[in-house]
Amino acid sequence: MQTNPIAMTVAEAKAKIGVGTTKFYELLNEGKIDAVKIGRKTLILTNSLEKYVANLPRRPVKR
Repeated sequence: MQTNPIAMTVAEAKAKIGVGTTKFYELLNEGKIDAVKIGRKTLILTNSLEKYVANLPRRPVKR
């Protein structure tokens, strides 16, 4: 049985939503994605990341 983690590293979160480092830290600094610090490590809350993606505007794909 596999459970979803409640948090992930910045590298994992960036890869999951497909953005670069600069854009990801912009999202963090704007408060659009929540993070916690444990010691020197920054962890991204999974539910916050999923909520951010779910609330992005939907656009038709152009071919």
